[in-house]
Amino acid sequence: MWGASANGKKDGTLPVRQGERIRLVLVNKSMMWHPIHLHGHTFQVDTGSTPGPRKDSVIVPPMSRITVELDANNPGQWALHCHNIYHAEAGMLTMLSYVK
Repeated sequence: MWGASANGKKDGTLPVRQGERIRLVLVNKSMMWHPIHLHGHTFQVDTGSTPGPRKDSVIVPPMSRITVELDANNPGQWALHCHNIYHAEAGMLTMLSYVK
């Protein structure tokens, strides 16, 4: 389910620039539930029609995908991870990293 990529390169970071609107597609290809949490930001869940709720965590059910959008408005390095700590410790953690 996990891995950040930018321009096809996977390295555990997701580079963003301040002021960008970022769309993340969270894909769960497992049979487990994954509560995904982003530090330092909130995001809006894409419902496909009406504006979705603003959150900092969202549960991605088994064999499903959820799309969220966030505004890059809090420079720094922020963790995006599964809130099941044993999943984060096993590698379900990406750093949202601001670049110039």
